[in-house]
Amino acid sequence: MTLHDRMLAVYRGQVPDRTPIGIYTRYLPRGTTERALRNTGMGLIEYHPVISMLAPPWHMYSGYLSEVQGADLEVRYTWDHGVAVETRSYHTPIGTVSECIRKDPAYGSDWVSKFYIESPADYAVMLYLVENTIFRRNESSIRVHMTELGGDGVVIGRMDRCPYQKLLIELAGPERFLIDLYTEPELVLELLEAMDRRMDEAFAMALESEVEVIWQPDNITSDLTPPDMFRKYCLPYYDKHGRECRQVEKPYHVHVDGRTRALKDLIATAPIDGIESFSLPIIGGDLPLHEARAAWPGKTILPNFPSTLCLQAEADILAFLDNLFADTPVGAPFMLQVSEDIPPAEWQRVLPILTTHISERDRGKSP
Repeated sequence: MTLHDRMLAVYRGQVPDRTPIGIYTRYLPRGTTERALRNTGMGLIEYHPVISMLAPPWHMYSGYLSEVQGADLEVRYTWDHGVAVETRSYHTPIGTVSECIRKDPAYGSDWVSKFYIESPADYAVMLYLVENTIFRRNESSIRVHMTELGGDGVVIGRMDRCPYQKLLIELAGPERFLIDLYTEPELVLELLEAMDRRMDEAFAMALESEVEVIWQPDNITSDLTPPDMFRKYCLPYYDKHGRECRQVEKPYHVHVDGRTRALKDLIATAPIDGIESFSLPIIGGDLPLHEARAAWPGKTILPNFPSTLCLQAEADILAFLDNLFADTPVGAPFMLQVSEDIPPAEWQRVLPILTTHISERDRGKSP
């Protein structure tokens, strides 16, 4: 089996001949160490939007940005104490909304310093953007990425966050959104319902794609999405689109990287095939892996390698891996992921420890 075959088997809930390790391509700088890592079993996880994102998108990369009929997008840069601030403004016939983004100087991640929605009046402008988004298929670029990646990993099809999570994380921020949901529910619910309708269209297009896995980076944690909100706004979304994905035999994986104990019974009922980037207690999660497996039979759990271990000695990392495998029953699909920021000065030391130990472990099990 190639790395692609092994990783895809895990996404599909199957057990491959060797244990794969996956890493988001953005976390693996190119060079000698990267080549050695891939030669010893580290597979690339390349996420790419199947359909251009519902406006406004989280990233402005190729394939993410959608045209909005009747609106203009303006992007400008200013400098604040040597740090570039990207201001994105959508000008529509009924008003303008703007967002300010700063890049993390160490990891390159985007951080919002000002959200699009700052007042109740902004919901109408956002509704205009949602209703007038023009989706574009990215099938040709998906096909190119799959061909270029070949057997070295898997291209997973990125979809937008579910409407609740998109408002919470991208468009309004938790304070504004959650207050408005209680004090201005009509405005928020109208927008949520419009986003849900448009995402029905996006999923219908995505399910016709050649992409092999559907992936949704929802970043769920019960601290900001408690059980009552999850039950009302997230679960119906997962139920609808999970069933659609199963009808066309595309695994549906959701990035759930927070505290999940309060949500475990609800997650169990969702037709999600995989819990992706699962946070172990060592990195802030509140549900041990063995409890998650017991709560979610039939779901593939892809734990994230804790970045805090990058600052520990090799013996500590090896002990973590041994405990992780001890928590993994024989015959359970398993893939460790590197799917969060890791210290730039440590990855060349730490990642070879993972690939070497796991490959040696597999060889030891071979007949």
